[in-house]
Amino acid sequence: MRTKLSSILIGLGMVGSFATQAQALLGPELAEKLSTTSLTQSLTEPSIKVIISFKDKQQVYNVMQSLGVPYLALKELPMVGATLTPSLVTQLQNNPAIESIYYDAPLRYYNYNSGEITGGHFVHDNYLFTGKGGVVAVLDSGVDATHPDLAYGDKTIQNVKLINDLDLYGLTADIEGLPNTDTSSGHGTHVAGTVAGSGAASANDPTRANLHDGIAPDAKIVGISAGEAISILHSLKGFDYALANQHKYDIDVITNSWGGGAGSNFDPNNPVNKASFEAYKRGMIVTFAAGNDGDGDDTLNVYAVAPWVIDVAAGTPNRMLADFSSRGVPGDAIKTPDITAPGSSIYSTRALNTPLPALGPVIDLDNPDYYVYYATMSGTSMAAPFVAGAATVLLEANPHLSPDQIDEILKASADDMFDETGRQYLPHEVGAGHINVKKAVELALQTEGNMRQFLAGDTEFSSQGAWQQADNTADKVYFAGKWSETTDSSAYNGTLAKAKGPGNIAYVGFKGERAKIHFAATNRGEVSILVDGVEYESLSVSGEKGEAITVAINQLDDSAHTLEVRTISGQVALDRFEFDGIVTQPGVSFTTQLMPSIEGTMGPSVSLDLAGLGVDPAYSIIEHLVSVPDNVVGVTAVLSWQPFADLDFSIANSQGEDLASSATLDNPETAQLSVTEAGDYIFKVKGYTSVVTNYRIDWQIVTQD
Repeated sequence: MRTKLSSILIGLGMVGSFATQAQALLGPELAEKLSTTSLTQSLTEPSIKVIISFKDKQQVYNVMQSLGVPYLALKELPMVGATLTPSLVTQLQNNPAIESIYYDAPLRYYNYNSGEITGGHFVHDNYLFTGKGGVVAVLDSGVDATHPDLAYGDKTIQNVKLINDLDLYGLTADIEGLPNTDTSSGHGTHVAGTVAGSGAASANDPTRANLHDGIAPDAKIVGISAGEAISILHSLKGFDYALANQHKYDIDVITNSWGGGAGSNFDPNNPVNKASFEAYKRGMIVTFAAGNDGDGDDTLNVYAVAPWVIDVAAGTPNRMLADFSSRGVPGDAIKTPDITAPGSSIYSTRALNTPLPALGPVIDLDNPDYYVYYATMSGTSMAAPFVAGAATVLLEANPHLSPDQIDEILKASADDMFDETGRQYLPHEVGAGHINVKKAVELALQTEGNMRQFLAGDTEFSSQGAWQQADNTADKVYFAGKWSETTDSSAYNGTLAKAKGPGNIAYVGFKGERAKIHFAATNRGEVSILVDGVEYESLSVSGEKGEAITVAINQLDDSAHTLEVRTISGQVALDRFEFDGIVTQPGVSFTTQLMPSIEGTMGPSVSLDLAGLGVDPAYSIIEHLVSVPDNVVGVTAVLSWQPFADLDFSIANSQGEDLASSATLDNPETAQLSVTEAGDYIFKVKGYTSVVTNYRIDWQIVTQD
């Protein structure tokens, strides 16, 4: 999980939350495939595997039945997997029930020491915390629960094989109760042993009883087998199973040692990110392998950079960063690992009758049986499950910790890391540092858990990454009655809005499903919270000086709402509102309007650096002036082109200053802007490397009615 984002990221991050767009959002990979595929319906029209996200799960059946194609609907998530022709994709894109359509891209798995160098064995032996009561869902190739360390019915309490094949008329099944679901890879079995292997096959080792146990040897495992050839749909099925069975098996953590899209930007609308957010919102800790695409910058697994997951880099036995471990981007709060854990030459359980991993079996002349039961592997695949197991150890120490608190504790207790020259590693390389289980447990014991507040909606992150802020100085927050502004250094923007006695009202409009209201505690104060004129909660805002009080509003429908704070008695000090959505005028609705497309031609251009002298690259810029009318709150513009070229795109104000931009290698490029005033804006198309290139800009505006 990331730290709080800057105010700039907060402003831009919410633009993607407009749910009233006229067309469904197309994922970049799918858009690229469609741009190179004829949309003419024919008998030979190619088919594409896609993931379709609906705005409402109740609409799935009618929409998909109308298409007349096999499909696979998830149980908990409002998503469907299907194989569609480009024509059907275009038809769905114009269906108002559809939120987004993404390509079902293939993904890949990331392939006695750990307990010692992290203080884990000290915690087991002295604090007696071993993950008892914790349950980790291992979403991977499978688990061989015939292994004595992962025995089915004892250690592995459920082992399910997910079967879903869109080429077989939407065949889907969850085959539960299988002793062995890891029959060809061994990856998931090694991961499961790292989390919570009992060490039974090494029980009599003279070095230490149960020498090769996991970091949480008394935790339980739910094996979720996505198979050896994982894709986005397989991973979504795995998350869907964990969500549906969270309370049946008391799942605390979902660990994921797979991914793809190294270096890609965070996309909150990606189906995998939507699934991991749903798990986070429901109180489950989600760990992801950072990826094995190091040692260059900007190589992180695209699913590990979601702010609400724990992004785990891999360390060596001497507590340095492994060369293969993916790195982030200096100064980028999103593209930064959270923490580093052991991931190099990790001993763990070997799935019987599967190929040996690259580093081979564990050879121990005193214990020849280890050849059969254990193997050594390296990768962030081994680091992520270590953190997942450590999380259950922290939950045993303090069962009331929320996912946000687990993340904060792991990072606050981490050790600094240094390379062989003595240089301290930077945050974009190792995150907060190397995990220290002993220090983390000690900090967990001193922390007051807030899981109840978390589940009520008081989460660190919103579905878009950051909450939209509106404090007492925002122009869309309205006050009625006797309010005054006072300076307070602890307030979000340095000031509080204060009122005494009953009848004072502060209100704001927003569009979204969740909100939070922050107060500074007073000696005596009581308020009533209303949503759309109906009382949501009455509560005291009294407390110690300096104490912050947060009210979370959860599970609203994704439409326009008016949120009110009404003072009942005493003194009330209002700090700010936060929204998982966009701030609006109170009592308004929205309309999305497609604007006329803009077409143009970019001439030849090429990037230059004369003899490495730092000369600015040569490029061409074409500007298009557009007018944005009154009441517009958002603009989304998509630049697409043919043939091959490297074009960047931005939206600027009338003075030419960029306000929103997209500078990737993707085609199309999408720029989104939260609009604060009407007037002229400029669409800038910048060509770095191109032949003569024809392009088109499709854009739409979101207007408050």
